[in-house]
Parts: sequence; C-alpha cells; structure tokens
Amino acid sequence: MTQPNPSTALARVVIDELVRHGLTYVAISPGSRSGALAIAAAEVEKLDVRVFLDERSAAFAALGRAKATATPAAVISTSGTAPANFFPAVVEGDMSMSPLIVISADRPAGMQGIGANQTVDQVEFFGKKVRFATTIEAPGHEEDMDGEWRSTIDRVVRAAEGSLGRRGPVHLNIRFEEPTVPVTDDGRTRAQPYPHSIEGRPGHRVWLHEENPQVAPVTRLEVPPSSRGLIIAGDGVYDREAVRRNSDRLGWPIVATALSGMRGEEVVSTYHHALADGVPSFLCPQIVVAVGSVGPSSRVEDLIASARFRLRVDVSGRIIDPRRNATAVLHADPVEVLETLVAEPDASWGDKWLGLDADVRKVLQSYISGLASPSGAGIATAINDSRWDSLVVSSSLPIRDVDAHLTEGGAVIGNRGASGIDGFVSTALGVASVGDRTLAISGDLSLFHDSNGFHVDIRDDLVMVVVDNDGGGLFDLLPQAIHAPEYERLFVTPHGRNMEALAEHHGVAYLETEDMAAMKGLIGEAQDAGGVTLVRVPVERSHDLAVRHALDELGAGAARSGHQA
Repeated sequence: MTQPNPSTALARVVIDELVRHGLTYVAISPGSRSGALAIAAAEVEKLDVRVFLDERSAAFAALGRAKATATPAAVISTSGTAPANFFPAVVEGDMSMSPLIVISADRPAGMQGIGANQTVDQVEFFGKKVRFATTIEAPGHEEDMDGEWRSTIDRVVRAAEGSLGRRGPVHLNIRFEEPTVPVTDDGRTRAQPYPHSIEGRPGHRVWLHEENPQVAPVTRLEVPPSSRGLIIAGDGVYDREAVRRNSDRLGWPIVATALSGMRGEEVVSTYHHALADGVPSFLCPQIVVAVGSVGPSSRVEDLIASARFRLRVDVSGRIIDPRRNATAVLHADPVEVLETLVAEPDASWGDKWLGLDADVRKVLQSYISGLASPSGAGIATAINDSRWDSLVVSSSLPIRDVDAHLTEGGAVIGNRGASGIDGFVSTALGVASVGDRTLAISGDLSLFHDSNGFHVDIRDDLVMVVVDNDGGGLFDLLPQAIHAPEYERLFVTPHGRNMEALAEHHGVAYLETEDMAAMKGLIGEAQDAGGVTLVRVPVERSHDLAVRHALDELGAGAARSGHQA
C-alpha cells in the first residue's frame, strides 16, 4: 500500500515494530517535527497514548510505566530543546535499569549546522547514559527501507531489554522531512508518495528474533558454612519466593528493604531504628548476602561491614559496593548464589533477629500511636492500614519513613537509581496507568517540582499523600542544619505555597488532615471516588525531627534490652 510521504511511512513502521515487541505505552509532547510519530501512534487502537505538556514529565511518566511493568515504555518529542528535557529521566533509567525508549524527532541532515530554526545536534544526545543510541536518516521515496527500519527498531528494543548486558534507556533519533502529516501536499511542502510496502513479518512477528545473553552460572564460592548469615533483599530483578526458600533452608533471616517488595511476612524491617547505635554484638553476622540495590542507608552499610564475608550480588552486573569493602561483587543470579552456600543449623540465630524485630516494632508503634501531631513516621505507619496495589514513594524523607515503618508487602516503586525528587508526579501517574489502586507518598517539594505532570490528557486513578513540612526537611538531619549560613533560605527553601490552590488549578481533588487515625478512611474514600486526589498532611519540622530522634532511642534501647536478655 502506497504511503502519502516517506516520513509517514517511516513513522508507521517505527510504531508498528515497537508494538510487535510488546510496547503498550507512549508518552508524547506536542511538536511539529514529531508529528508523523504522534499521528502514527494515535492510529494504533491498542496503544496507550498519553499527551503531556512538559517533555520532562512525559519522560518520567514513561519511566514510571516501565518500572511498574518491567517492560519497555516509550516517550516521543520534537526536535530542539524538547529532548533535552528527557535527560533527568534517562539518568534515573540508567541508574535503576529501567527500559525507557527515548525517541526524538530531528531535522534532516541538510538543515544541520546552518542555523536552521529549532535544530541542534541530537546525535548521541545522552552520551553514556543510554545502552544504545542510533539515528535513522530522513528517507526519500526511492529506496525500500522497511527491513532496515524494522531491524533498527529490533536492536533498540533488545538493548532496552538488556541484550548488551543490562536493561536501561535507549535513544532513537529520527530525522524527518516535511510533510510530517499523512498527506502528499501539506500546503507548504510537497513530497513524492512512498511506493514501497511497509508490511512487517507475517503473524505480527518481530523482524529479528534474538535471545538476550544469559548470566554465567555460579561456581561454588569460597565461603565457609555458617549459622550466622543474613540476606539483605533490595531492589532488583530476582525470584523473591526462591530467596525466601533459601532463607528457610539456610536459617538466615531476610532483612527486607521496602523497595524489595518483600515486607508483610517473616522478614526484618525495623533495622533503621534498631541499629541506631550500631550493630549489637549478638546480631553481628558472619556472612551477608546483599541482593540488588539495598539503598543508601549508612546503617545498612554498617550491618554489611560488620560481617566477615560480604557478598554483593546483582543479576545485571551493577557494582553496588559504596564502601568498597565487599568480599566479592558478583554478576549473577542471586538465587544461584544462595544455593551454593551451606549453613550450620542454629534456630536461635533467626529467632534473635525476628524476636528483636517484633520487639522494636512494638515500641515504635506504641510511641507513634500516642503522637498528637502528624509526623513522617505517623504517615508511613498509617499507610499500612490502607489498600493499595502499588505504592510509589518519593525520594528524600518519604522513602526513609516508608523504609522504616512499612510492614505490608506489595510493589513499592521509587526513583532511587539517582534518588532525585524530580519527575515524581509523572512517575506516579505512569505507575497508575497499569494499577487499580495506586497510592503515592510525596514530599511537598517533590509535588511542586513536577506539578506540570498533571498537564496530561488522560489521568488514571491516583491518591497522593503529600507530607507538607514547607521545605526540605531532610536537611535537618545533615551538617548543613548546624554549619550553613542562611540555612533556611539556601537549603530548606520554604515555599509557603497554597496546595489547595494548586489542586484547583490542575483540576484534582483535595483533602487535608492532621488526624492519622482518619487517614485510612480518607484514602479509601478517595480511591473509591476515582480520579486524582491530593491528601495534604501538614507536618511541623521541629516536631518531626524530635520524633525521629525519639524513635532512634527507642529502637536502640530495644536492641540493648535484647542483648541483655
């Protein structure tokens, strides 16, 4: 079938081959040069197309979708500064190994380097932050390019899925001649029709089929049998149930970070406060196996450092060893590593950890339930009583509170690859595009930083609890709070903005509460009502800081009592 012009033919091939690879979501921002891609995407009925005003928000929404589904999602922009706005999401995608497909429309080669409007050098725009980058040149009508275009798309998708070693973002730069709308004459440019077939493989098959390389099998490790082992479960790709089975076999407790998604069963989750005074001698392990990314907690790193043998394992080959003290950094399947290890049976070891965890949780919850004013800990604890399919948590204090106080299992998603606060609203909306009950916890600065994310044509159901401490409360825990001149203005950055007015501007529902006992009901009502709801919880910074110190003392005290027992 003849296409009205080469740009339309190219765009339709690109979108069709992506869909053949299983692509279901595309975030688009308006633009002329990307018009052929936007139109081609909108023509595919089963493709979920979202239109964002802000390219940075669009990229983070696609990133959220990729994180929620563990499959590629795409973002499309026009040329010029537009794709530069993708960079923060690309950085996060690189660090978190999220399969984000970045597609930038570009001006043809003949317009480069001569001062043509909205023309910048977009080749290898994202440098080493992407797994693979390539440019498709603007086509003419003479050559049949169907196979070349489709094989290029296959390489792009496979690279995002890890064919070159690790999953992550990829960049496809495509040069388009006008017309970029599906006509031969758009009123200012006339083109020859594209006469060649743009049909792909029969049966909706992809053009090329290649298997991603397999991780090499694990050989037996030089680690002696031990009864005093720990598994620290972090964020990453691994079989959670198989890790649990090996935990039972070895008799080694699982210290489960919130992002592991393994809370809710017999795991240790109170480590942040329990280890406030360091690792008690009766809990010092001989062997620690840290699986995936276990987060930036210095207390977790202290726990790892207390062991004689320290194994850091990641199936994607990330080097996650911030103190450079690992006995071994393994590019391997964590389950295969655990299956090579041998333990000397000692039921008391696991009982010590799980018993202390229960004792610490009890004193923490007793203290938090008696607080008269909201705190980050109180909000994170209240989330345990709410129903959610996916919990999306912003960086800074919210993820720390959730890591310390979440007890329920389920998918927990955060942008902890690079730990930025940018793009959080859009990330949450991307996650919500595939979940029935998506709950988010945001800081006030994270909300304001990406409020442009609400400028999207389709918004799914999302309840976002906003911890409003009027600025960056995390800095109260850092040296700047003591030593920095103009501390409040330079670091806390109090905003004094009216969140209800922001919600009204964006057409989202708004609730506010200081009653933690009422939180479950408010969240449930908002979820039942559908749409997007902001739930603001005002938190006074000095009170919140005092609560954190008190919880540390309670956790450390319980650890000391456990040692004496």
